[in-house]
Amino acid sequence: MYGSLTLHDGVLYVGRQAKTAWVSSYDLDGRPLQTCFSFCDETQGRSSASGLAMDDDHRLWVADQPAGVVRAFTLFGVQVACVGDPEETRSRDARGVLGAPADVLALGSDDELTLVIASHGHRRHALQLFHAHQGRVQSLRPLGDPRGVFRDLSGLAQAGEWLYAAEEGAGRIQVFRSGDFHYSLPVLDGRGRSVGPVALDILDENTLVVAVTSPTSALLLLDLRGRVRKILATEGTRVGEVSALEDVVVEQGGLRPGAAQARLLVLDQDGTRVQVFSPEGQCYGCFPRLAGT
Repeated sequence: MYGSLTLHDGVLYVGRQAKTAWVSSYDLDGRPLQTCFSFCDETQGRSSASGLAMDDDHRLWVADQPAGVVRAFTLFGVQVACVGDPEETRSRDARGVLGAPADVLALGSDDELTLVIASHGHRRHALQLFHAHQGRVQSLRPLGDPRGVFRDLSGLAQAGEWLYAAEEGAGRIQVFRSGDFHYSLPVLDGRGRSVGPVALDILDENTLVVAVTSPTSALLLLDLRGRVRKILATEGTRVGEVSALEDVVVEQGGLRPGAAQARLLVLDQDGTRVQVFSPEGQCYGCFPRLAGT
């Protein structure tokens, strides 16, 4: 992953990396806002922003894959917390060890904060819930199997008690309810071929927006049985097309009754471009040059 997105209170936060990781903020018309900072792990000599999330206390949680940790920053770029032990052996597959964190969700605030962290690689303990207020780590079971293995988790989305985990290496989305495996969705393109999901978000109670990259990039609407409702964008480098997809988020205002139509914000071209789409596939354009590019 070369970048990630999160949306909070009408502000889009964009994380991207080369050697140094950058986090910058924009309004939904693409105008830069105040939050813009970079960081680099001293031991590894590089860092990433493979996943982004904001908690209710307005801390930005950033999945730093090279360092094997998830960091929390203020909106001024000051690191205030870190989850994961950078001294742990990266290949060790155990509860509490992050390996290569690919995405993070931050649910709640200090008193009730839960971090949901997905990790890349073939790992048993690749999807974990860190309950900060309890000092407890919960490892979810792949396909409900206590001996199973996740294959390259890449993205997360959550709605109420439902958690959706994109499994790029297996071409599917695993669905959990209140921490228990519920079912899985195959991710297929419009021709019935298995494709690798790298990111997803929830459009409405019956529809997921899924970004795929293998064998080619595409932006899909799927129902909750995994059926393609619409192909919003296909492979290409022009505006309205997608290539080297990284992340997608839905402007949640579109979920409220009577609210304006949802907009989908898509990070592609290895984290260097943000495009804005409608749920019908119309492209409204792309943001100007991103910080750190």
